Amino acid sequence: MAENKRKIESDTQYSREINRLGRITSIIALMGMFMVPLGTAYWLGVGLDFGKALAAASGLIAIFLPTAVVENISFYPILGAGAMYLSSITGNITNLKIPVTVAGQKIAGVEPGTDKGNVIAIICVGISSIVTIIILILGAFLIGSWLVPILNHPFLKPGFDQIIPALYGAITVPQILNHKKLSLAPILFAVGIFLILGPQGFAQYQSYILISCMIISVATAYFMYKKGHLSEY
Repeated sequence: MAENKRKIESDTQYSREINRLGRITSIIALMGMFMVPLGTAYWLGVGLDFGKALAAASGLIAIFLPTAVVENISFYPILGAGAMYLSSITGNITNLKIPVTVAGQKIAGVEPGTDKGNVIAIICVGISSIVTIIILILGAFLIGSWLVPILNHPFLKPGFDQIIPALYGAITVPQILNHKKLSLAPILFAVGIFLILGPQGFAQYQSYILISCMIISVATAYFMYKKGHLSEY
């Protein structure tokens, strides 16, 4: 009993410190991001009309705000609090941070959402962020001039354009095979919507489709668990 109490207190303290540090670093990062355009405008003597800026950004906010909310909700079970804060600051979550974290947790043999899984997620996101920065520096100052033509070569570009779908395919298929019963309902729903809306329509409403898939997944899992169809869990 005493050991469990100490563990709960330790987890609570860890969570409190992670969230405190995450909020502080996020505020500092936001201030730094806003200082670039504000500082440039001040240096060049350009007047800023925040009303016009907000009006111009309202369309983008309407499009991307639902996506941002849904992605944060769906990414949190994999990344945990610490890696979520770090990923939000460094960016490239969908293309890099999620695949790296899933691969790292699989290699380490830990489950997402657990204490060990959250620690591995922080390590994976941190290392991938450092590697990304190094590659960007090398690309900008050393190898960018000759690498870009290679990446954009007509013969190679179709392959590079499929890197992200290939990564997600490699991550998704093992999860489907390991959880066949739980995967069936959301997959059938997503495939059905894709066939109805087509590629462009599916991409346009992907945030709402993702929310629907999450609801269907949770509802299906709850129903199957109550019916005793998930005894292996």
